[in-house]
Amino acid sequence: MDRSRTRLVIPGFQVMDYLGSGARSTIWRVRDCRDNSIYALKRIVREKGDDGRFFGQATNEFEIARRFDHPAIRKCYRLNRRRWFFSVSELHLLMEFCPGSSVQATRPKQVLSVLEIFLGVAQALAHMHARGFIHADMKPNNIIVGDDGAVKIIDFGQSCALGTIKQRIQGTPDFIAPEQVLLRPLDARTDIFNFGAALYWALTGIPIPTLLPKMTNQVMMATDLRLRPVEEINPEVPAGLSKLVADCIEMEQSRRPSSVRELIGRLELIAHTCRRNAPGAEKT
Repeated sequence: MDRSRTRLVIPGFQVMDYLGSGARSTIWRVRDCRDNSIYALKRIVREKGDDGRFFGQATNEFEIARRFDHPAIRKCYRLNRRRWFFSVSELHLLMEFCPGSSVQATRPKQVLSVLEIFLGVAQALAHMHARGFIHADMKPNNIIVGDDGAVKIIDFGQSCALGTIKQRIQGTPDFIAPEQVLLRPLDARTDIFNFGAALYWALTGIPIPTLLPKMTNQVMMATDLRLRPVEEINPEVPAGLSKLVADCIEMEQSRRPSSVRELIGRLELIAHTCRRNAPGAEKT
């Protein structure tokens, strides 16, 4: 029986509804019976003997996410362990409930909307980097946009300290940086590559060619990494934004922008120009 989809019973909480699932995990909306606060709860269930890595990712998410205090970063509040006889059988991660839709599920139609969303993402990443950590899996599915336009970045299971060298490849194929595939040290420029790849997709609906692209149901090493310029696919994208995306997804880390703060400055300037040139905008 798949216990991950069985109904939850959590002392002190009312389990309201099922929100979605991931590898060995399900997400539920829950209500704290003491004060009626609403949370999201990630439930990770051990199904096989080698599922320890999923427990490790959830623990990593909790330990890293609780170090941050930024409005665009999902908060993680508590990690509870449930035991079956002498071993941990489940983990329950209590998190901030972030209503809205992912950029992957609802791709923004206007360039200015994309700019505003990714400015929020960049500011969140700058906060993480200032605390000594990188996200390491920035992609459209990990960016939530609320009905009010508020941006949240989520899922810190692969996050790590600046300078980390991982023992195995981690990342999402269509957004993964070369150094993640080659098991080299990861730094702020790794997030910048992931950010640029996500921004390319948001502007075009097409993934960039990476060293580890997703091909149907298989993952295979790429041999052709030629990139179509953003403005060739979407003529509404201004040249400055197309250039910024190209700078972010340079294969060599040293050729990318050195910090997210630099990206924020460039994005703000581009957004200002787009607002000024929008139909109906007052000309100064």
